[in-house]
Amino acid sequence: MVPFKQKSFYKSSRYFELKGIGNKTRIFTKASNNTISRCNPEETIHKSYSYDVAVVSMTRYWYSHSILPRKIYCKNTNTSILIRKATDEDEDNIRRADILIFSNHDFRDSINWTKLRRLRHGRQLWVHTTGESPYVSLSTCPPPPMDMDIHFNVSYTYHPKADISVPYGQFILFSKKQEVDIKSYFNEKTKLIVWVSSHCSTQMWRRSDFAYDLAKYLPLDMYGACGTLDCPFKEYKKCTGIFKSYKFYLAMENSCCGGYITEKFWDALTHLEAIPVVVGAPRKDYERLAPNNSFIHADDFGSLKELAEYILEVSSKKELYDSYFQWRRLGKPQKNPVESRMAFSDYGVCKLTKFVKSSSADSLAAPSFDPYGPNWFGGCYECGDKEWLRNYSKFNINLKMNQQKRWWRVPRNSKRDMALA
Repeated sequence: MVPFKQKSFYKSSRYFELKGIGNKTRIFTKASNNTISRCNPEETIHKSYSYDVAVVSMTRYWYSHSILPRKIYCKNTNTSILIRKATDEDEDNIRRADILIFSNHDFRDSINWTKLRRLRHGRQLWVHTTGESPYVSLSTCPPPPMDMDIHFNVSYTYHPKADISVPYGQFILFSKKQEVDIKSYFNEKTKLIVWVSSHCSTQMWRRSDFAYDLAKYLPLDMYGACGTLDCPFKEYKKCTGIFKSYKFYLAMENSCCGGYITEKFWDALTHLEAIPVVVGAPRKDYERLAPNNSFIHADDFGSLKELAEYILEVSSKKELYDSYFQWRRLGKPQKNPVESRMAFSDYGVCKLTKFVKSSSADSLAAPSFDPYGPNWFGGCYECGDKEWLRNYSKFNINLKMNQQKRWWRVPRNSKRDMALA
């Protein structure tokens, strides 16, 4: 990454005139101040090797780990990208951007949609990105009902149907099946099941209640804020050693939404080498990403007691336990780095601009992402089909939508007071 000096950029180019970034130059034509609902990038973005990118409402974590503005050069291409921060204080960063990336779950308390729509020019692409579930990140999206003048052109998320799908992990197949003995560490793992969490309550379901009810049927060790055991985050190697002594890992997501399978699951398969017991996305989503017969899905059982009894049965039978690791002959699970899932990282913007260059102007111009449709918020449901599992749900789509609409009607200076109420 090459840090970019803001001063030299302003000295070398001016917006709506000859603008040079990297190895290519291009001429912009002045855009109208009126709202333009469609994007026509064929004369600029689609054929250009230079991009001006602005990020709206990046989280404090990412701001503290990023140099903004910065200029990067994508490996093995002639593409250069200037990345800036889009703020209320510097509207020029928004006006001049070829690509505007929307991130962060606190967007409601930042630049408002009316201003962004006014500043948007006809060739500007809007990109939606987040690593969070739709249920907890709905504030990154325009208020319902969707205004046709407010739309995203590209989605960059973990969802399998995103324009650019970047899951938390993946299963990499070997070129051929490995004829080797599979080691499950059955005898070395002396403890049963562990749950590690820093957040107990969730907006969508009673996750901690599920864990405590499960603990009535089997010995479940709980680490973190939700339990009685603790392992400091700074002592990562020590904690990993402790967690590797468990046969099962309780991987419960904070939301039950399509495609939302986070690092919890991939941690279990990779460095913990345990069987994940999962609650979250539907089974079909796990089957799409994960190795065959590598996990236990809670919704496969008729009751919590049946789930507990099965876990105990698997833990007591080596052959049955080993069967959950036969996939090791076929491939290797991989936990993807955090940077790969964020469109504003160096990796992300290079992947994003590659997608833009390879896409047609018509496909980029059309709104591709419906934040309230089945491939995002509309794909969130109760955490399972079984009634016993649904009893842990707090999911109420009508209530959530009404909260979303009501929030956007509240005057901006009152939102913080409302949040603290």
